[in-house]
Amino acid sequence: MSDTRDVIEVAAGRDWRMIDLRGMDWVPENRTVAGVRVTPETALQCSAFLACVRVISESVASLPLHVYERIGTGDRVRAESMPLYRLLHQQPNSWQTALEFREQMTALYLMYGQSFAEIIGSSRVGSVAELRPLHPANMTVERVEDGRLRYRYREPGGTGRETIYRQDQIFHLRFLSLDGINGIVPTTVCRDAIALARALEQHGGAFFGNGARPGVVLESDNPIPAEAAERLREAWERMHRGADRAFRTAVLPEGVKAKELSGSNEAAQYLETRQYQVIEICRAFRMPPHMIQDLTRSTYSNIEVQGTEFVQHCLLPHLKRWEAAIARDLISDDERYHAEHNVNGLLRGDSAAQSAFVTAMLDRGVYDIDEARAYLGMPPLPASAGKLRLVPLNMQTVEAAVSGPPPQPAPEPMPALEVEDSPEDDAEDTVEGDAQRHFPGRLAEARALTISVDFDRTFSADPELWGLFARQAVSGGNTVVMISRRENTPENQAIVRETLGQWADYFSRVLLIGTSTLKEAAARAAELVVDIWVDDSPHTITDRKPPEPSA
Repeated sequence: MSDTRDVIEVAAGRDWRMIDLRGMDWVPENRTVAGVRVTPETALQCSAFLACVRVISESVASLPLHVYERIGTGDRVRAESMPLYRLLHQQPNSWQTALEFREQMTALYLMYGQSFAEIIGSSRVGSVAELRPLHPANMTVERVEDGRLRYRYREPGGTGRETIYRQDQIFHLRFLSLDGINGIVPTTVCRDAIALARALEQHGGAFFGNGARPGVVLESDNPIPAEAAERLREAWERMHRGADRAFRTAVLPEGVKAKELSGSNEAAQYLETRQYQVIEICRAFRMPPHMIQDLTRSTYSNIEVQGTEFVQHCLLPHLKRWEAAIARDLISDDERYHAEHNVNGLLRGDSAAQSAFVTAMLDRGVYDIDEARAYLGMPPLPASAGKLRLVPLNMQTVEAAVSGPPPQPAPEPMPALEVEDSPEDDAEDTVEGDAQRHFPGRLAEARALTISVDFDRTFSADPELWGLFARQAVSGGNTVVMISRRENTPENQAIVRETLGQWADYFSRVLLIGTSTLKEAAARAAELVVDIWVDDSPHTITDRKPPEPSA
């Protein structure tokens, strides 16, 4: 009795306030107008939301993440000796791999708007010993007087214990933020779209769970007491509710009739609404719908472009958030070190696109051979054989292109050529000068030689250039012949004759040998001893005979 009196006295001594509850919104904060409760955890029950979280978090975690050290001007190397490199690339703590850690951190910040990890060790020059994830539902972030952040973490387990962390003790990954401190929670700002998708799923489950039949109203001509009506309803549901009880025979009391409600899924556009909700949730994450298996508007012609858009417009902002957070929280000397993801694997395209890209990079000297092999995931060539860079003009090295050709002895003067004057003399002189620049001093060294000029790969590529070359070689006392792998047919003879044109007189022999005869064998059969074979390109003379094809 005394205990009761004490309770009453305590209650009587309190300052009670009267609150007008009329007109209050009794819907909880995480409950929606669709009647579905949405939290970061329950939102995962929506397949579209789960797919978006999975695609982004798994893609971010799967990409290579390297820490680089800047050296010199514009160059960099991987800082593999830094402890932080091992944490981000291999294992951040004793129970998680790097992929699991980055996947969890990304998924939590997509669900809660931010994610946290405790930094064990010092962030000075990346000397972090361990990263331990902390659940964002238990974390409170506040700004202190000096402008830095303070983190209050409520330990799980219901102990009520709270741990306070300084800003330099927490790795903070933040989603879109309105105050610069806390990221907005996607499941809060998009809860109506997620709730409608869940409501549609629940409606479909209830509809098919009821045997794909709409609701039923039991009508009676006579008044039914409330208790009898409740028993009748329970008996009906017990007999007919559920897919395994559909289409059973009903026995109703006298005067009671069963009437189905008139609504239908077709009239409510159930399937169209479900499909549109997938687009709504994708829109919130800037996710191309085909990435979560909605191929309604995808075709063979645009699927590759959509894949590139996924990397550039959906994935790239998340990667930049990771890299910026690492520079802010885990690297103190961010002018020397930085972290960066490698997205080349997602942007390579098909084999034809890869081949065209690598070829262009090699031809322009952007990649050396080892860099091109690294792009394709292949090891470098042994003995630094792949370190040379090649550029056009017969793929010479960059160093040779910069320094120019080595000095050549002055060629001996060539006798004057008897050529009829024509209005094109000036143009010919220009081309002849071009030919001399391409072959400085070679003809002076090649007197009384027999030179074979290929038709398809060389002469037809620039007839005027090689015609002048043949005229200049013949005037220097040399013999020029042409050996072609074309078949000896009237049609090919006409093509070669028309292409040679005015330069035909400078070729002492023209042989069409077909593809089954070696050029060297054909020359011996024609009693020709060829000293120089010009078979590579319009800008190269090689003294080596072309290799014989394998049998």
